[in-house]
Amino acid sequence: MTLMDDYKNMYNELKDKKRTTELKNEMQLKYNELFKLSEKLFDKIYEKDCNKNDLLIIEKMISMKLQKDKGDITKLNADKAIGETLCDVYVKPILKNKK
Repeated sequence: MTLMDDYKNMYNELKDKKRTTELKNEMQLKYNELFKLSEKLFDKIYEKDCNKNDLLIIEKMISMKLQKDKGDITKLNADKAIGETLCDVYVKPILKNKK
């Protein structure tokens, strides 16, 4: 199972569930690779039902991590791609509304 599969499965498993300490511990064990990749990312997925923008950013981060690990992309280019996604999601809509 890939990190992207883990993320999608965890996201679907958590939909509309009440978050508890026991559930978080269970998710940490079940999706340990995702937890080891980034505890902060794991917490973001766990803490709330993610919106469309959250999902886009999380998927981009995981995708860039996988590409970087395979040597298909440098860390700098991965960081740039994530930065572009963040700009598209957060900055551009603000600038558009100011016009």
